[in-house]
Amino acid sequence: MKKILSLIFAAVLIPLAPANAASMKITKSLVELNYTKSDQISDVLLTPVSIVLVGTTESATSPWLGGTITGLSDGFITSYSSIGAPMWNLRLPGLTDEIATNAAIDADGSIWVVGASSSQIVPTPTPSPTRVLNPDNVVIDPTQPAITPLNRIKLWQVGSTGNLLNSYEYVSQNIITPRKILISASNLIIVGNLYEKSATSGFYLSTTKTGVFSPIIKIGSKSTQINDAILNADGSLTAVGASGESLLKVKPISKLDALTIRISSLGVLQQVARATLKNTTRSWNSIDAGLLQAGQVLYSNKQEAAVTKFSALNKPVWNTRYPSRSSALASVSKNTWATFVSSGAIKGVPAWKPKTASSVLLELGKKGEVISAHTLSAPAVAIASNNEIGTVVITDSGVSFGLVVVN
Repeated sequence: MKKILSLIFAAVLIPLAPANAASMKITKSLVELNYTKSDQISDVLLTPVSIVLVGTTESATSPWLGGTITGLSDGFITSYSSIGAPMWNLRLPGLTDEIATNAAIDADGSIWVVGASSSQIVPTPTPSPTRVLNPDNVVIDPTQPAITPLNRIKLWQVGSTGNLLNSYEYVSQNIITPRKILISASNLIIVGNLYEKSATSGFYLSTTKTGVFSPIIKIGSKSTQINDAILNADGSLTAVGASGESLLKVKPISKLDALTIRISSLGVLQQVARATLKNTTRSWNSIDAGLLQAGQVLYSNKQEAAVTKFSALNKPVWNTRYPSRSSALASVSKNTWATFVSSGAIKGVPAWKPKTASSVLLELGKKGEVISAHTLSAPAVAIASNNEIGTVVITDSGVSFGLVVVN
């Protein structure tokens, strides 16, 4: 009897994990895509039955991408089934150096891919001098073409089976990086960043689906960047990024504030909201449906990944921040999913005490609480969710991309 009582007493003394505590689960990639140079995946799209990857390759050849490189880099798009089986792939054609940065699926199933390319400048040949003796028959070396920085928006329309349907381009006066493409009725809207010497500004660019571009509109003039955007029901955009300058007479609070802006369907800046903490540098790097925003907070001696759900601009519903070595990326379907490189404790995952920074994927509830937690073998570079496939994360180890699916 004494033995039974002692066992009961000992059991009472054992600390119990909170009822809502999550354990960290280990994930594995469905497929690993090896590469040899500085390749990048910049976007992932989901259909009910497939996973579409968009990015840039510098590898001369690839076991998972057909063809050979033309120039120093090629944009590409490739499709996989929900279980990781390859379906089709396409190098996006161009004559110089191209990158592919983002994509959107149209109502007809075709995919619009946006990127940038350099230009080739063919110099005027120097005429051979006349009446000059050349007893040794010396051949004058021809002048070599020069390559500009990335100053052209590239737009490719790809069919649902991987065939190229159309391609268009827009020539910019500055170095340009498109970050997001959105489909609004019969038009396409592209937002991103322009670079001129030490100044950075966001941009808004509209085009028809036949490649008729409207004039580009700058957002900011010296220290504003746009990283992502979503389309609103009225045709306007909500875009996120960072800014260290006044916009619509709203002054910066810190050196660089996390920025959320509303842009009309005509490209007019309508509303500005800034998120900041004292003595920090902040930025939003992703936004998804329902104003779910993710980014980072930089202090003088630490870094945090930030995920916030808003009901309207500057009206947070909940906010979470985690010790991190990276920005957060987030996506939403039935629940919220966020990924970052964790460097410390995570509330709601009591057993998680990483000795070294490690990549994680968290499922969050309606108040930002952790529902489930997963480790990743490498940092995430893209994330997307839907009800049919689940949550897909693309990781990059430096030598291969991993395709991870969590249902």
